Amino acid sequence: MSTNTTTTETENRTVLRRVLVASGLGTLLEYFDYASYSYLATTIAIVFFPAEDRTVALLSTFAVFALSFLVRPFGALLWGSLGDKIGRKQILATTIIVMSAATFLIGFLPGYAAIGVVAPILLLTLRVAQSFSASGEYAGAGTFVAEYAPAKHRGILTSVVPMAAAAGFLLASIMATVLYAALSPGQMASWGWRIPFFIAGPLGLIGLWLRARLEDTPQFRRLQERERELQSIESGNETPNSARWSEIRSSLPAMLKVLLVMSLNAGAYYLLLSYVPTFLIEEAGMSPASSTLVVTIGLVAHIALIPLMARFSDRIGRKRTLLISSASFILLSYPIMLLLSQGGVVLATLVLVASLVFFAMNDAVFPAFFTEMFGTKSRYLGFALPFNVGAMLFGGVAPLIGTWLIASTGNSASPAFFLIGVGTLSLVGLLFTPETARTDLVDVQKDVGTAPVHTL
Repeated sequence: MSTNTTTTETENRTVLRRVLVASGLGTLLEYFDYASYSYLATTIAIVFFPAEDRTVALLSTFAVFALSFLVRPFGALLWGSLGDKIGRKQILATTIIVMSAATFLIGFLPGYAAIGVVAPILLLTLRVAQSFSASGEYAGAGTFVAEYAPAKHRGILTSVVPMAAAAGFLLASIMATVLYAALSPGQMASWGWRIPFFIAGPLGLIGLWLRARLEDTPQFRRLQERERELQSIESGNETPNSARWSEIRSSLPAMLKVLLVMSLNAGAYYLLLSYVPTFLIEEAGMSPASSTLVVTIGLVAHIALIPLMARFSDRIGRKRTLLISSASFILLSYPIMLLLSQGGVVLATLVLVASLVFFAMNDAVFPAFFTEMFGTKSRYLGFALPFNVGAMLFGGVAPLIGTWLIASTGNSASPAFFLIGVGTLSLVGLLFTPETARTDLVDVQKDVGTAPVHTL
């Protein structure tokens, strides 16, 4: 008996490791793609837009970045609904191959000098394809891991998803740093910027192979089996589709609360980790290599902080940890942006790392928090829709708003007003949410908050 138990535990740990690797790699790919675009924004602006006005070209580059987010809610509706209906695994396999293919093709695009206005149109088209597939990736990966993870360790285990996202940014930052340091501006504009996009193809195939080897989550398989049994012994007026829509409607209040909490994550992520390299170049007078070096060091610190903060939330709770993060951004955003604008690699690095301490308290926690806020019947959609609406409303526009605020006010610290705003929205959402840490995942929305709490 003891031998059988040991064997089962070993098999479970092996499966969990595969789940973590397969989920993490897809997320890494998604954020590597987005970060590469942002870190190479100054070069992409030269390649794909008329060069007469540098500010206009840069704004156009970030506008393409922002516009691609408009499709994310539609992708979330599709992938989330299908993920709750046919399973998490199939959707994750589909999204990773679409994402990697679209990213790979960006590397082949000719620039504005070759084909004129068609170049930015093609760039936008492929960015839209990226964004549509990405709308099912992060939420699917978070849901997939959460439904395999034990309740007492769900925070630390689901933190592999934000760790992978940060690792994607780190990989892109390292590559941008090396490219800017090793190549001339002419070489970067000619072919250097294409290299990160070419890498996405092989990464996508590896991710697809890893995900194809996994079964769907035990939580989803158990629910599907239970529903089949109930359908065979019961005959009612409610069809499976009407029951599913009824569950979605009951999940809408939780989605709204989660959307408010998501505002800080999306806004701070894309402002601190995506826009800061450009900010340091344009406002602090840094070289491209120095600015990406600052973010590279910050990302290393962020990756180290994520599991610490996730474990922290397993102990003191998701809500408390998220509240500390929101309050910190409300109070500290202006000093952070003011200090970043002063220039200097050492100062900028110290300030960015300090800000990422508070951001990690949000970023590490929200995958577990989101999954615990919904029943299995609507969990994928419940995670995906507010996550992607939040990314559209607060994330994709963050670099554009940061650039616009500075241009409009003449104040290099003015992007802080955006961070203060999203911090306030997140705080409001948290005031109306329950504590979810260390509780069992439930099947239906009405049972959220009623599951027993597991002690550590």
